[in-house]
Amino acid sequence: MAETVTNRGAYRILNGGMSGMDLRIAVILGTQTGVHNKDLNTLSELDAVSGVSFHSERLALTGEAITEDDTDDRAELDTANPSFAAAPGVTAQGVALYDEPGASPTDATRDLIAIYTTGFPQPMDGGLNVTIADLIRAIPQSG
Repeated sequence: MAETVTNRGAYRILNGGMSGMDLRIAVILGTQTGVHNKDLNTLSELDAVSGVSFHSERLALTGEAITEDDTDDRAELDTANPSFAAAPGVTAQGVALYDEPGASPTDATRDLIAIYTTGFPQPMDGGLNVTIADLIRAIPQSG
């Protein structure tokens, strides 16, 4: 599960749901320091964090499934596990989930949804298979 769902991500999920999003995933390089700031809105803002950059390969997420879990009182989003190509000498520090908007998007228009760093850093010498159960969980808070 993502450690951080950004404020923008929570807003987008509550305002329009997941159905209007074209979810993508990017590998975070450099450092994990500062990447869990919930106030980061876009990929360009994440890229501006000191020491952070992105691997050039970005992937569309497929097989999205949203389930209601009455046993654990939550809803969960899961997808097929993406696989990045081998990149000798590159170390992944985590991954960023984002929305890819319409035609000609830029990192300034790609809304940052969530950050995942559990189990990282990982070398990408032989590729990187990202296996994240329940990418995003929505857990209602009792009043």
